[in-house]
Amino acid sequence: MDKYMRPLRSLEDRSPFRKRFTEDKIVKIRTEHNNIGLFKTCFAAFVILAQLGIIIGLGTLPALALRWYLLFLMAISVVTALSVLSSHRNNQAKAVWVLFILIFFFCGFLIYFMSNDKYMYARSRRRYRKIYQSSAKYLPERAPQNASAEMAQVCSYLRRAGGFPACVNTRMEYYPSGARLFDAVLASLKEAEDFVFIEYYAIADGVLLSRIFDVLRDKAARGVDVRIIYDDVGSRAFSHGMRKKLRAAGIKVKVYSRLLSRFTFAMNYRDHRKMVIVDGKVAYTGGSNVADEYINEKHMHGYWKDTGLRLEGEAVDPMTVFFLRQWQFVTKTECDYSPYLNRYERIFSPYTAVPYVGGPEYELTVCKSVFESVISSARDKLYIMTPYFIPDDSIVQALVNKALSGVDVRIILPSVPDKYYVYLVTRDNAEKLLKYGVKIYYYRDSFVHSKLVMTESCAVVGTVNFDMRSFYQQFENSVITDDQGVIASVAADFYNTFPDCDCPEKPQKNGFFRTVAIALLRFVSPLM
Repeated sequence: MDKYMRPLRSLEDRSPFRKRFTEDKIVKIRTEHNNIGLFKTCFAAFVILAQLGIIIGLGTLPALALRWYLLFLMAISVVTALSVLSSHRNNQAKAVWVLFILIFFFCGFLIYFMSNDKYMYARSRRRYRKIYQSSAKYLPERAPQNASAEMAQVCSYLRRAGGFPACVNTRMEYYPSGARLFDAVLASLKEAEDFVFIEYYAIADGVLLSRIFDVLRDKAARGVDVRIIYDDVGSRAFSHGMRKKLRAAGIKVKVYSRLLSRFTFAMNYRDHRKMVIVDGKVAYTGGSNVADEYINEKHMHGYWKDTGLRLEGEAVDPMTVFFLRQWQFVTKTECDYSPYLNRYERIFSPYTAVPYVGGPEYELTVCKSVFESVISSARDKLYIMTPYFIPDDSIVQALVNKALSGVDVRIILPSVPDKYYVYLVTRDNAEKLLKYGVKIYYYRDSFVHSKLVMTESCAVVGTVNFDMRSFYQQFENSVITDDQGVIASVAADFYNTFPDCDCPEKPQKNGFFRTVAIALLRFVSPLM
């Protein structure tokens, strides 16, 4: 049997996989190594360090020759620090930047201005504003119908903050694993007749991409309009050879923000969105990327837990608009959105679904605000599943308040880290909540990549992590819904996962060096 025709591993394959892990006491296996991705990462790191060296050199050389220049630099640093304090950044990030600028007064202000989106991202933000203004007509004003007061409040915010319509008449299906999600995606791709839009943070060579390529190559040959947007940082293992094969097959492939495009730190703003739209009739989103670890075809950090969501009906159109806006931005070409809209099947559903996006192109922190609203609306239970837990003080305080008021607050985190330095801060942040009644769960022998939040009245499925990058720096997308079927499926996924977790009753004890490391990492965590 051809290896690309094998069914993707799904949740049912977890038991023998976990048994092998338990017997061998191995929770981290690397079965593949991509030298191209490693070289690209090392080369990018070299260029970044070279840029920092130039900045430091420009700041220090004049200082060695002219003493008065030191006083000038100190004055500039103080003014820059005051500018940081008066900015709209979150308070934790302000503290980090102020200390950094004052300590490294000879170059800190240069690094700050080069990484400040107000200056370095202004041009891109103006382009996005023009795109949004010209395409606003494709997102009709829709208020929620028959929604609860809590859901109506979130819908009102999303409509005013970003023009996101509250959609009804939408059929949705939740997938508790990346394998099940991509089984459904492949089935939909095979039925494509007019267009396929794909946008992912991470695309990597492997079994999954090969199976998708086989389908897309056939569809492109039949005249289907196939477009792919990938992020240059997340897709380090997306080889030039595979991109060349895709383009040779007639598939349009575009990169978002090349890693080494220019002398700037604005490359920090990455496209973390994950969407597939087929013919304007069906759309998919969730935490999974197009790489083998997401379907457990490759085991890098134990069992990989991920999720996804399928949408049919009215809610497909907003996701199509989101993609076309990003396509217009990366290609710098205008297009008429109307041929790709109003193609969905007319179905009836009384529930509300609101697809939305967030990122540096918006003045408001849309994704963070939705999480805060959902947390505040919880009356009975609040369940969260996330790979990283580095929120700011407002969300931490909201979680504490809910737990103290009697709400059942539970957070599922990985037991196997993908980034150890982030994991140290994640565990420390989470376990500080134990004394307030928040229950923390670590999924055994697994890396949790799911991004889920649910209460008794709504669920959020998408790409947003509980960290500063997702809240303030990255382009994200999610769907919030009060669909009772989706809520029940998400709840079942939580209840099926809890028994396979370790639930500590008190924080773990840290040694001296670990405590120091966590303290240092916590200080810079707003920039992670």
